[in-house]
Amino acid sequence: MTGKIRLCYISIIGAPGRYDPAIYDGENGGDDELVWIADLLARMGLAEKVEFSGVHGALGEPLPEPDDADVFMLGGSYHSVHDGLPWQDAMFDWLTRMRQSSRPLLGICGGHQMMATVLGGTVGMVEGGPLCASRPVALSAAGRAHGLFAGFDANPVFHFANEEHVTAAPPGARLLATGDRMPYCALDYGDGWLSVQFHPEATARCIALAWKGSPHEQKVDYRPLPDASGLLLNYMFA
Repeated sequence: MTGKIRLCYISIIGAPGRYDPAIYDGENGGDDELVWIADLLARMGLAEKVEFSGVHGALGEPLPEPDDADVFMLGGSYHSVHDGLPWQDAMFDWLTRMRQSSRPLLGICGGHQMMATVLGGTVGMVEGGPLCASRPVALSAAGRAHGLFAGFDANPVFHFANEEHVTAAPPGARLLATGDRMPYCALDYGDGWLSVQFHPEATARCIALAWKGSPHEQKVDYRPLPDASGLLLNYMFA
């Protein structure tokens, strides 16, 4: 691969009315996740290495074709995979088509759950209530040897913001990491498809805002994790 890596990020944070965008007024770009990702890439010093593009999938924008980028990321969402919304149906169709391509895809949180679902896994509620905290995961033997976790120790810490999680992995998926009340925190589906339940892309401040005004706001327990975004580097430049 020569020149810049072309990254396309599909934001599915939420359709209008699912959350109050005003909670993100203090963030650059407000509630526009694509601005957050562009800022992250700049902080990581990747402006000269990554050509960034993005799509607001939950707003019904046209989804990218496999040749539109070298690597893809599918972000998290306020929505459940069980909501059955038109944009979700379009996303599941897109995932089915993308699976036939050779393009790498990394799913994050809601993206993780959508990928697992389309490949035959199941998603359900987190036992004991939502996880709104920075918590360690336990890498499996496959995870410790996997390029996605290169440079991390056996129990790296990431931000979780989950009311639901993958309760059964799809057939053939390799388990890379488990976590608190979540047995499938990172999966490798083969053919360049990977997904994680946690948020390696989010700052502690921004992920905490997701719970603002919710009944779970007092449970929030996040701390800065400057090394977490190294997982994205591993994914893009493996």
